[in-house]
Amino acid sequence: MAFEKNIKSLVFPMAFPGPRLGHSTMLGEAPEKYLLDSIQFLKELNYFDGLEITHIKDPEIKEKFIEAIKSFKYITYTAEPIQLINEDNLIAPADISSIDELERQNAVKRLKWYMKEAYEYNAKQFTFLSGEDPGTTNGIKSRRLAIDSLIKSINEICLFNKELAKKLKKKPMKMTLETFDRSNEPGHKNQLIGPSDDARSIAITIRNVYQHDEFGLMYDLSHMFLIKTGYNHEDFDVIRSLAPFLNWIHIANSVSDKNDPNYGDTHVSMDYPNGNVTPEVLKNFLKVLKDINYQGGIGFEYSPRGRQLSESVIKIAIAGFEEARQQIDVNYALGSYRFKTRRFLPEKIFYMITEKKKSNFSEILKEEYANRVKRARPWNSNLVIIAADHPARRVTNVGRNELAMGDRQQYLGRILRVLMLDEIDGVMTTPDIMDDLMILNFLLKEKEGQSFMDNKILIGCTNRGGLAGSTYEMDDSITAYTVEDINKLGLDGAKMMFRLDLETNMARYSQRTLQSCSKMVRACNDYDTPIFIEPLPVERQDSIGYKVKLKADELIKTIGIATAIGGSSANIWLKIPYVEDYEHVVRSTSNPILMLGGESTGNPTDILEEFEKGLGAGKNVKGCLVGRNLLYPGHDDPRAVGIAVSKIVHDNLNTEEAVKILSDNRGREMDFLTSPLMGISFDEDEIGYL
Repeated sequence: MAFEKNIKSLVFPMAFPGPRLGHSTMLGEAPEKYLLDSIQFLKELNYFDGLEITHIKDPEIKEKFIEAIKSFKYITYTAEPIQLINEDNLIAPADISSIDELERQNAVKRLKWYMKEAYEYNAKQFTFLSGEDPGTTNGIKSRRLAIDSLIKSINEICLFNKELAKKLKKKPMKMTLETFDRSNEPGHKNQLIGPSDDARSIAITIRNVYQHDEFGLMYDLSHMFLIKTGYNHEDFDVIRSLAPFLNWIHIANSVSDKNDPNYGDTHVSMDYPNGNVTPEVLKNFLKVLKDINYQGGIGFEYSPRGRQLSESVIKIAIAGFEEARQQIDVNYALGSYRFKTRRFLPEKIFYMITEKKKSNFSEILKEEYANRVKRARPWNSNLVIIAADHPARRVTNVGRNELAMGDRQQYLGRILRVLMLDEIDGVMTTPDIMDDLMILNFLLKEKEGQSFMDNKILIGCTNRGGLAGSTYEMDDSITAYTVEDINKLGLDGAKMMFRLDLETNMARYSQRTLQSCSKMVRACNDYDTPIFIEPLPVERQDSIGYKVKLKADELIKTIGIATAIGGSSANIWLKIPYVEDYEHVVRSTSNPILMLGGESTGNPTDILEEFEKGLGAGKNVKGCLVGRNLLYPGHDDPRAVGIAVSKIVHDNLNTEEAVKILSDNRGREMDFLTSPLMGISFDEDEIGYL
């Protein structure tokens, strides 16, 4: 599950502000019993392994508190309450970014004092804020000078941190600057830092110029709605720009409605009705964190209001976070991964196929078909079969790329990337691609003696004459394999398709194709050859051509036609898309069904969810016959997606479990072809790049 290894921390002064929701904890004056009872509750809750704490004035209470929190794995000392409260107003509001050097030095001295206390708490991290924004009333010069002062101050406290750690013989604490809003409205913090662009610039300077690698940034989700860039607030993209410097995250809630009594950065509970951070916002935030492979801590910063109980607010926050991080699209994250087909099937190997084809290879090819090890029937397990017959019908688009499947090297590489898996049961394709696969298999066997075509179910596609875009597209004539070809080559099945357009004058061609399919079913029955029929109800839309009617009632009516053709339905398998009310669809037949994938969405979690739901719709759903969604899963690795699909189809895993397996298998065995045929393998860094 996402963020399993990240520290989960609680901002203690916010969650437990003091008896009857006072402010004594932030002031360092909370009663001993209140503090220790609160810690005991957290221990019994057994959820947080981190704790964010602040100053406690009474030495005896502090000593007992330090003893009580020893069981927490990660302690963070938060200086922000001290800086914001600024007790007795002894420090200038600009704090460590003051352009008055004496005021700046005083602010730095204060932080150094509390850094010493942080080490008493055995803190591993120290968080602080920049100080008040000087604004731009007198131009931007004051802000530029303030940023210079802030950089100077951060350098000084980072140097002090290292000196102090060396003296105490401890590892230096991580030093973390938190970003806030730059608004002087009620409920806001009006801090110099501030927008993420400025925070990033400072982090680059502190890391690269002053060499303080322990320095980083904290981003609070609730602040995203309060930090303005022009008229708009920040969005999730800032996380990507801050990624190299993020060492802490807060999830919290804020209010942007000026008429709300809790307007601003008020840390209302996660379920606050007028809060900015909805479950959808939290999910999307976590999705971005997962995508950048964020490994730092995650702090929960919520505070009770009115008669709310701290314990209830905390439990609501945990429940919301758990629900969000279990979402499928949070757990599915590509990060920087990009699958590169040509690294798997390079030009040199691709053109080996050409060389074989021009060298009178037909006799050897016949032997390859004849000598392959066939899978014994009946096929008792569920099936995952690749569909690779689209280009033969003038269909080459994947999403917006009109020619994606028109690049044969890419297309073949992706097919083989999936077919190489033992978990994949077979491929359904046209003669050209089947021959290419056989030739590659021959080349590999010459080097290794191992065949990736053995024990695979090979299905020949028949009628591809209904060319996409043609006026007579419904006239789907036999242009690829005939039933006789399939029997002669020893293939394991025949695939055919008919589409029903009953609303235009093309209906007669739909019915002619239906008659052609009926004849092929009879021929297949004579050979006892399994038949895979794709019966689709369609409608013509002027701007985009034919579209499948993805409605349960339309599919039910079409299935009844498909299973009645050809004299016997004993060998018929159906290829049917998943739709809503699939339970009704599958009950329209007793024949086995394989789900098709349809057009690629670019996100494999969509098809994983559909297959999981489809398999649960009825026991006659026996797997999938899937093409673009498997071969072109966005930037992801088709092999990894193939394993995930197999885990759902063969092992009855759910989508959440399959997504984790997918992530763990990206980029593996990229040298399946290059190692035996070219003597080239890849190290882990190269695979990571892939």
